[in-house]
Amino acid sequence: MSEEDFSLVILSKVDPERPLPTDIYLKVDNKFIKFKSKGDPIGADKYELFIAKGVKNIYITSDEIMTFLDWINSSSSDEETTFVDEFGEESRGFFKRSKDFKEKVYEIYFEDELNEEIVENLQTNVSDFVSQIKENPITSQAIALMLNKNSTVADHSVNVANLSVYLGMALGHGHQFVLENLYMGAIFHDYGKLKIDPKVLENQGNRLYSQAVQDHPVAGVKMLRKTQGIPTQVLTIIQQHHEQFNGHGFPKGIGGDDIYELAQIVSIANIFDNTLSENKQLPSHERYKRAVKVIEFDNGKMWNPKYIDRVIEALTLAFHVRKKAA
Repeated sequence: MSEEDFSLVILSKVDPERPLPTDIYLKVDNKFIKFKSKGDPIGADKYELFIAKGVKNIYITSDEIMTFLDWINSSSSDEETTFVDEFGEESRGFFKRSKDFKEKVYEIYFEDELNEEIVENLQTNVSDFVSQIKENPITSQAIALMLNKNSTVADHSVNVANLSVYLGMALGHGHQFVLENLYMGAIFHDYGKLKIDPKVLENQGNRLYSQAVQDHPVAGVKMLRKTQGIPTQVLTIIQQHHEQFNGHGFPKGIGGDDIYELAQIVSIANIFDNTLSENKQLPSHERYKRAVKVIEFDNGKMWNPKYIDRVIEALTLAFHVRKKAA
């Protein structure tokens, strides 16, 4: 088949864990190679490999493109309906803006390298998004529940960013600049994982992969330092989000009050979302309850105990909303 027989779809619009409605193709050396068949998902591992390789597009045969686009739109429509049912018609505009923002974040992940213009555009979008959250208490609570079940690093990073701002506000951080840094730090907290060498990423049982995962906070900071416009506070969050209050974390093993408070918030959100992902086969309220318990029973191991009561209160508030909807 020729070029005219295929239509391009931006990969960031595709749910990697949802069964595909058509066959999909990759363009390799100007040839179209079938990659996945109808009914198969792309899969989280392959999706992240595409990010690492900078593969931004997939292709659908032109006679099936409308079927594929309807599939994309139906998923978004179902999410929107559920969200509006929970939070009221006044939340519809926020949902649409948050979806648009998420796509912008994904597009950044697919870039081979960041530059000052990309960072500046992201910062503007983050500033607007944080302002919307601050202006509406219902929105700030709703954003904690906009957690995608997909297990890709990209989805996880957006989940952690949304949840971090919610928890940051619950802990008394109302300053715009602080919340923007918190959001940016969470967005990029796993940037080092996103950019693991594709050859290493393809063999996750290899020692090199384990080492790359261990090194990802430092690797992410090293890459991001090359781009002007990223505040030092954001880089500190990225570097310290795996440090533990008891000093047994990594990469430097610092502990106690030496860990940046915003990094601790991202760490809590990170573990919370990971726990949700690990239990995604369970009903939503059960997943949420288990994730809350992980935070509640930490006992000063990973996080400063002075944060935990307010964090649990905020998460429990969000849980009651989700349980009511369920």
